Amino acid sequence: MPGGRALRPPGRLLAMQNIFDESALTELASSQGIPERVAPALARVRRMAPEWLLDQVQEAGLEGKGGARFPSYRKMRLHRLQEAPVKHLIVNGAEHEPGSSKDSWLLTHHPRVVVDGALCVAHEVGATDVHFAVNEINQDALQAIRTAVNDVRRTVVNLPNIHVNVVPDVYVVGEETALIKALEGMPPMPAGRPPFPIQSGLHGRSTLVHNAETMAHVPYIALAGSDMYRSMGPTGLGPTLCTFGEEFVRSGVRLVPQGISIQVLIDDFGGGLGSGRKIVAVQPGGPSSAFLSSADFHCTFDAPSLKAVGSSLGCAAVRAYADVEAVINDLKEIADFFAASSCGQCPPCGMQTRMLATIVGQLSAGKARRKAIDQIPLIVQANQGKGLCGLIQMPVSPIESLIRLFPDEVAERVM
Repeated sequence: MPGGRALRPPGRLLAMQNIFDESALTELASSQGIPERVAPALARVRRMAPEWLLDQVQEAGLEGKGGARFPSYRKMRLHRLQEAPVKHLIVNGAEHEPGSSKDSWLLTHHPRVVVDGALCVAHEVGATDVHFAVNEINQDALQAIRTAVNDVRRTVVNLPNIHVNVVPDVYVVGEETALIKALEGMPPMPAGRPPFPIQSGLHGRSTLVHNAETMAHVPYIALAGSDMYRSMGPTGLGPTLCTFGEEFVRSGVRLVPQGISIQVLIDDFGGGLGSGRKIVAVQPGGPSSAFLSSADFHCTFDAPSLKAVGSSLGCAAVRAYADVEAVINDLKEIADFFAASSCGQCPPCGMQTRMLATIVGQLSAGKARRKAIDQIPLIVQANQGKGLCGLIQMPVSPIESLIRLFPDEVAERVM
């Protein structure tokens, strides 16, 4: 057992059912008189009135799982309103966010559920083409989704055109307009808005982009209903997938209920640190989310609550730290990553991310100057609102939160 640390009893919440279990979903459909074993949720949606699924998604409170946490039903309804002979739905499973592996896990282990959810949404919004975007480095997921697509093609009639697309392992491809460019065979560069992809996206057609995990939640909502989905979280927000870092006893991908406290998240679901040491800081939503100190571990794990304490749920990649030195070392990697990921299209983005990476690097080495630290807010303010995508702001929250939460430790590293 790592670090000789005894595991805590998993508790009631850890017994939460896996909503992505294909056998359970098939049994649920069968109990409702739906015999189809492939795409059972689609079979039910086809039996229901138009927009029934959109109502269920809205009542379930399903939010986008790619990071922005935008209400899913709003994008779906907007896409449905677009009257066009060709409409695209893109399922983004490329997952370029460092520390996150939930989409890869879904595409590899539950591809038929992702496909079923996407087909349900395509049916509701009138999409003629469905695209599954998979990272070029993820060959297991690519093979699994191709097999799932072939299964549904052999079994289900009247399907939209289904495409499995391989996209480059480049961070900016996670931005939806850059992803569209990649699918068009062009360099993946973010585009300005308007027009928005729902107005004019892939090949100039109306395009809806959703994260793979978002689509994977749809079959359960369609078969079990919005009330049951909401009941899977103590505050009625339903569950979400998290990726726990390797430092946890229970590392890896796990479904957790939104609305539990950060303390319960890291102790009961993550199992604490493998080293057995006390956790002093957590990054709850991936590399662009602000750090939290132990004073905020009472905060509930959901997007509104995390926003209220200055952080974000993001892609729910959870990291934990036993000391501030480890936080600073990770922050250097984060800042370097975003500086290297800037596509070069927007000069302010490249300038800001490189300057911040330089300052954090100096801080990590114990050679930062107070003047440089004090310049950070001025650098950020000077570039406010610039850049075609959000990458320019990605390193800002973790850097600012480190300075705010741990001023003494920062001061020790300033010359």
